Amino acid sequence: MNLENNQLEELNIKLDYDTSKISWLKSGGKSKYFCNIKSLNHLTDLFKVINDHKIPYLVVGNFSNILIQSSGFNGLILKLSGEFSNIEVSNNIITAGSSVLDSKFSMFCYQNSFTGYEYLFTIPGTIGGNIFMNAGCYGFEISKHIKKIKIFDILTLKTSHVFPSEINFKYRKGYQEKNKLILSADFYTELGDPILIKSKMNDFDNKRKKSQPQKVNCCGSIFKNPSSSSAWQLIKSSVDDSFYMGEIRLSKKHSNFFENDPYVDADKLINFLKKVEDSVLKKHSIKLEKELRIIGD
Repeated sequence: MNLENNQLEELNIKLDYDTSKISWLKSGGKSKYFCNIKSLNHLTDLFKVINDHKIPYLVVGNFSNILIQSSGFNGLILKLSGEFSNIEVSNNIITAGSSVLDSKFSMFCYQNSFTGYEYLFTIPGTIGGNIFMNAGCYGFEISKHIKKIKIFDILTLKTSHVFPSEINFKYRKGYQEKNKLILSADFYTELGDPILIKSKMNDFDNKRKKSQPQKVNCCGSIFKNPSSSSAWQLIKSSVDDSFYMGEIRLSKKHSNFFENDPYVDADKLINFLKKVEDSVLKKHSIKLEKELRIIGD
């Protein structure tokens, strides 16, 4: 599955890429290959090679909820940018590329007096990652606003569209079809008062700042909320003070967030999360499910 030097150069693929450089946690092992894709043509050319060599791949957005194990990832990490970072409006429909930051999308809507997307201002991800996870907060989810999604089939190398009615959106589970990549999405618009829109954005932002850690290495919520309770309450009632100290620690602001010192070993992070899981399981007989995706060989 090794690529030739001329293929690496032509496709702008980097070798032995340190993922801690782009991870929000500033932690993570190396990926054998890394490629920043800026156009559909580039993406198509890349997958001709990937398919031919049967190279495993991982698509990342803002790298805010993914951790690569210390042993690394023996494949290719793919990050979309360039034309996939565009936002356009036509006939009252917003088209946003999958690598558009949620906060940038929310600001764009405010600048164009579109309401309904104020909550995205507080989410540290991308539109593509948001659709993949059906991310949301404060009672809002991205799936409620989608008209259609443009996808890329890695086997046929063709693009097509999928509609929300064809997707079984669930809590923290969106469009996750095998061999399909999210390229962009069309969103419905509703005009609103820009003063009220900005006020909502500020309210959401203030709530986040009061309840969640700021200016630290953090990936957002660690665990999904079980159907019967909140993850933070389960965690807080299951651990002692030692979990809030050290190079990896639970946030004193919100027990379903952790903070870590930069460049801490990824496997130490994973072991810490296992201790939290085990503590909750022992105390409440509830198995927590991670929101953080852990990838490795």
